[in-house]
Amino acid sequence: MESKDAKADPRVDIARKNLRMAAALKDMNLSEVSRQAGMSRNGLSQFISGRTTLSYANMLRVCDVLGVPISLVHRADAITEAKIRLHRTLERLPDHLTQRALEIAREETGGAH
Repeated sequence: MESKDAKADPRVDIARKNLRMAAALKDMNLSEVSRQAGMSRNGLSQFISGRTTLSYANMLRVCDVLGVPISLVHRADAITEAKIRLHRTLERLPDHLTQRALEIAREETGGAH
């Protein structure tokens, strides 16, 4: 059963939507994501349908399986194919190139973060 706090927090619904999107972008069904995350076969499906919550540890494992930073899961419209590709690219860059990419992005957007 879901707690009252989880139902009241809109970030939980955003996380549900984003995890569904991330699984689709990875071309994985929810049962497969659950299995690879070490959860019960229907664990993620039950969370996404609103029947249960996920522990933080399970959320971390699901994010690892999907290759999604947990910091994006609760943000509206944060999970898109382009944003996930960008995150993966930035993860592979050495720090000096990441810094240079940020400088260029700031220049291109007029200093916006």
